[in-house]
Amino acid sequence: MTKHLPAALIATALFLGLSGGAVHAAESTNNAFDRADASFSRFPLNMPGTPQAVGRLVNGDACDDDGISCEWEDEVGVRHIFAGDTLAIKLVDVAALGNRDIAALNIGAARSRADVLAKVRAFLPEIAVDCLEPGKAGEGAGIASCSGAFPNDAWFKLLFGPDGRLISARIDAFQID
Repeated sequence: MTKHLPAALIATALFLGLSGGAVHAAESTNNAFDRADASFSRFPLNMPGTPQAVGRLVNGDACDDDGISCEWEDEVGVRHIFAGDTLAIKLVDVAALGNRDIAALNIGAARSRADVLAKVRAFLPEIAVDCLEPGKAGEGAGIASCSGAFPNDAWFKLLFGPDGRLISARIDAFQID
């Protein structure tokens, strides 16, 4: 079997190269941003794309490029927001997912703030995670936020409700104004 391994590796590399599969695959695990980005979905942030390729439009037809962002939901419930034709934000609404595991940031089944932060810090040990308590987070009454920034100026944010349970997880490639 090991005699065929090099041929199999060459065939796989050729296939990925020809199919474009090497553009945004989980193999780029040495880069924290790429690892975090890929954990949300297979559609790469900060790259041109076709919103319709993501999935269904979830906020009806009341969106445009003049301030009301369209949200495109993929098959596992991750919402994608484009700035023009560039994917800018990925968002997970925990209530919409129920008890399903969350692949984003390797959160899995964790929902309590302590458990979620432990999972995220283990997944992204090179990224400092800072938290703001309710009243200082600016996210609404009783909402705490925890976030981390990547060297490329992208960031992620986790929101926790008054009960200390995860509300949402998001990753932003850049600021949309």
